[in-house]
Amino acid sequence: MLLIDLLISSAVASWLYFTRGIDAAFTTGLSIFITFSPICLVLAEPFTVYLAGKKLAAQGVTFSNPKALKLLPEVEVVAMPYNRVLTCDEYYITDLITEGLKQSELLMMAASAERDAEHILGRTIYAAAISRGLRLNKPTEFDELQGRGVESIINKIIVRVGSPGWIISKNVSASINLRTKIDQLLVKGKSTLLVSTGRLARGIIALKDSINEDARKFLTELRQNKIESLILTAQPKKMAYRIAKDFDTDNIRTSLTPEGKAREVQIFRAKGKTVAAIGTDLQDLPALKIADVSFLLAGGSLKSSAETQFDFEIPSLESFLTAREISLKLVGLLKINRRLALLSWIILVPPAILSAFETSPVPFNPIMAAVGVAIFSALILANSLRKK
Repeated sequence: MLLIDLLISSAVASWLYFTRGIDAAFTTGLSIFITFSPICLVLAEPFTVYLAGKKLAAQGVTFSNPKALKLLPEVEVVAMPYNRVLTCDEYYITDLITEGLKQSELLMMAASAERDAEHILGRTIYAAAISRGLRLNKPTEFDELQGRGVESIINKIIVRVGSPGWIISKNVSASINLRTKIDQLLVKGKSTLLVSTGRLARGIIALKDSINEDARKFLTELRQNKIESLILTAQPKKMAYRIAKDFDTDNIRTSLTPEGKAREVQIFRAKGKTVAAIGTDLQDLPALKIADVSFLLAGGSLKSSAETQFDFEIPSLESFLTAREISLKLVGLLKINRRLALLSWIILVPPAILSAFETSPVPFNPIMAAVGVAIFSALILANSLRKK
């Protein structure tokens, strides 16, 4: 824009230099350069975005992408994980169902396999075994698969702890009784982990996490703002009934891997919807990366880094609505600022051009041009500082 301004003003000044002399060339060329300069347009956005950032920071929200801040009012769908976001992330064991061994043996076996796990369910099982004073074995090999479970070798035996679907897919035999119990526990809203040694399922560990009441309120407020909620979870389909009942929503996708969560977000984007994703854990990363706007919720294992930047970092779910409210105001102010910048050109540029003619109907000079630009700049700054 500045280059175009320089070319136009230089061209007019060159023409005037050969037709009316250096004084007319300097006066008119400088007047056009000042009035056509993008000063007002530059002030229309960066300063307003800066002020919005200050307001967000006061609410504990940080953002790294101004484009996302302007896109936020257009969000139609908010995708979020069930565990750790809609729940309190404070699990406790509710059931130990065994076949062919004692409950303490099942817990010891599972805790030994999970001792190096990073997932909250694995850490809960390990902590429960330690609190009961159980003697744990150290695995010689350990592998944690996101959204599936863990696989360890203990005393030369493969021990798996994880989602029933994943373990059964490993050609592990689970009795009818265990399969029935899994279904019953899922309907009650409990997370179920199958424990196996070799190719035989040895029992079930069921865990429960309490509902986050703030999350329930958040989903209600999303509906009031006509924004869809999309709940993504690795839990089996039978858990959907309990989730739908707890949160009054049917937009639930179950049995998802981290890549599956990203795929569901992409499906909504392919439908032409603008999607925001909220996440807190490494399993949420693929969905966060593919969403139009990404929100990292504090308190999880996932952290922002030089390689992985998120559009927003928020301390709570409620902060999403705060950020959206500020972004709505920002977009409104930017529209007015752009109109003021355009109006400055409409009012100031024609007199500056007409001053190139000897019989100009409007006397105009660089001082008048500077005053005019200063007035419009002040109007833009005043509009950006408005509180309401």
